[in-house]
Amino acid sequence: MRYPKMTIFLGVVLVLLAWLLISGIEGKREIAALSPPAATPGTGAVLVIGGTRASGLEVVRLLRARGDEVAVLVRPESDGSAAEQLGARVVRGDAMNQPDIAAALASGQFRAVVSTLGARAVKGARPDFEGNRNAIDAARSAGVTRFVLVSVIGAGDSHEASPWIARRVLDAVIKEKTKAEDYLKTSGLDYTIIRPGGLMDKDAQGRAYLTEDTRSMSWIRRADLARLVVQALDDPRAIGKTYHAFDPDRTRFWSIPAN
Repeated sequence: MRYPKMTIFLGVVLVLLAWLLISGIEGKREIAALSPPAATPGTGAVLVIGGTRASGLEVVRLLRARGDEVAVLVRPESDGSAAEQLGARVVRGDAMNQPDIAAALASGQFRAVVSTLGARAVKGARPDFEGNRNAIDAARSAGVTRFVLVSVIGAGDSHEASPWIARRVLDAVIKEKTKAEDYLKTSGLDYTIIRPGGLMDKDAQGRAYLTEDTRSMSWIRRADLARLVVQALDDPRAIGKTYHAFDPDRTRFWSIPAN
């Protein structure tokens, strides 16, 4: 039986519309029992790896706003001026070279490392695993026990939570992030892993939260993600936990645009 092309076209459109309407319908997820981020700085500095831009820079912004001492590892060829303008101390080095991270940690009294590493391939190797492995090893050697890793939804036991298209496009990233998560979990450090979904810019709205529900998936503003990273950094109850960063306002495909 043959169908007119227009009928087939309309059928496809209706299927797509139905998918757009129901995709990402999640409802609320159980909120992690953590205190809000502290209003005052912690004791000791924080090394932010990946803090020159995007989510890492937002973490630097929040820490500096409350007076934390922050150092940012910056590759020799990269621009660290945005972090410097926030009052962070720039330490030149490459996360793909462990001695550089060790030197950065030797430059002050650090209480924690926050890694938001993730980038295009660098000479054939991604930093998502190798760079994070170097950071974990350097922190352990320096006696810095607290480590917060920003990963991605789709890594580890959250594979099915990531949309099919994201799993296809980010397959290499997800695999490397999974290796980094696994390595951190066996490192002996006081770790917290935070998995965001799709990331967006613009100001924080304060409605996102952390959940241990590995089925959860949403888009999230980077500034909101940064607040959740600082929240986990401040709260000892987050040690040994893996969280998803969840924004209940942005669970559907058509909720990607900023409200």
